[in-house]
Amino acid sequence: MNKIEIMFYTDNKEGEALAARVKQMGVSVNVCNFDEIEINCENKVGYCVLIFDLINMKAENLIRHLSEIKCVQNIIKLIITDKKDIDGVFFNAIHLLNLEFIIKPVDERSFMLLLEKTLLVEKYRQLMKLISDESESRIDVLECMLNIKRKDMFDEGTEKEIFIRILDFEKKLMEEHLVLNDSIRNIALYRNNEFIALKDRIKAEEMLNELRREELLNANRIIEAQESLIEYSSRELSEAKKIMNARENVEELSRNEAIDLHTELKRLKGEKKILESKIETLMGECAAADQSNADV
Repeated sequence: MNKIEIMFYTDNKEGEALAARVKQMGVSVNVCNFDEIEINCENKVGYCVLIFDLINMKAENLIRHLSEIKCVQNIIKLIITDKKDIDGVFFNAIHLLNLEFIIKPVDERSFMLLLEKTLLVEKYRQLMKLISDESESRIDVLECMLNIKRKDMFDEGTEKEIFIRILDFEKKLMEEHLVLNDSIRNIALYRNNEFIALKDRIKAEEMLNELRREELLNANRIIEAQESLIEYSSRELSEAKKIMNARENVEELSRNEAIDLHTELKRLKGEKKILESKIETLMGECAAADQSNADV
């Protein structure tokens, strides 16, 4: 069975990195120029898968161009593009077979899994084609045997034995076909389950991102409330500081006034003692004068 080659058409660094990542799977990957696609496909011997990751060409124009190339009709094609670029391209792709769209950003693990299953299905398709070709060749042998019968080259017993062996071979071949069909059906179911699981995971990630966004909004609201509280507390602290400064000024003024009053009171007490001394002196002089007058 021929080896399946992946022909990767890209015009950007992300596509080249993805092609290098695909090459690590152990498959044959050839990074090609899109202008040479028709020549590459016409000269291709064997089986291949086409992957497109083109920034400079919209999906609609790519589909239209691929539809005009007959040699790519039966080749599996994976187109990596943005979701917004897919809208409206299905009408152009209605007659294009074996086509799948991969939405950016590409999850490498899911893409590798999809590519692995695609290659596996392609190998089974090759095997079925090989068996069909073998069956077709056996039909020619059967017709040859029938011709031999007409020419009476074998007796009836030998002819019957050969015919029974051919029927046994055809029966085994049919059984192999059934086994292959079951395998392909199981792969399709598995791939469908993988897509469903991937869709559920994407939905869960979207819900998680929405929850994170809400948490971020709540955190922003809390931060704004805390900033408002801090600002209010700063104003309160400033007012309290002003009040404390005013109180200290009042207390300092009251202390100075008390010192001044104490000094004034002390001075007045001194003057009072002086006046009392003068009064006593005058009273003594008056009493002496009255005594002198009485003696006269």
